[in-house]
Amino acid sequence: MVRLPTSGRIGRTILRTSTNIALALCTLATLAAGSAGVYAADEPAAASFVATRFAGACDDKNNRLWLDNKHTFKTIVVTLRWRAAGGKNLTDQFYPGPNSSREIGCAAEAEILEAKFADF
Repeated sequence: MVRLPTSGRIGRTILRTSTNIALALCTLATLAAGSAGVYAADEPAAASFVATRFAGACDDKNNRLWLDNKHTFKTIVVTLRWRAAGGKNLTDQFYPGPNSSREIGCAAEAEILEAKFADF
């Protein structure tokens, strides 16, 4: 069995160094665990950046449907349901880029079912 010196200058240096290393590792682990949730909690939900709007008439019962993404640098995956007057419900996914507006088509009603940030 090897016994390290516990008294004298070398023993104190070894003890001080190992204590500093242990404290540094604990600090890094705490910071890593604490910062993982900070970014997700600080960012507003994707749904707060997207909206539908009607602009212009297609006919006497339907208007032009637009999908807007107001986020400055993220693409948002939007699941949208819309229906033209007298028509069936249509559901589809759209990927509007940052700061963009996209015309969907003619509709009497529209609803955003889901919005999430794109994973690419």
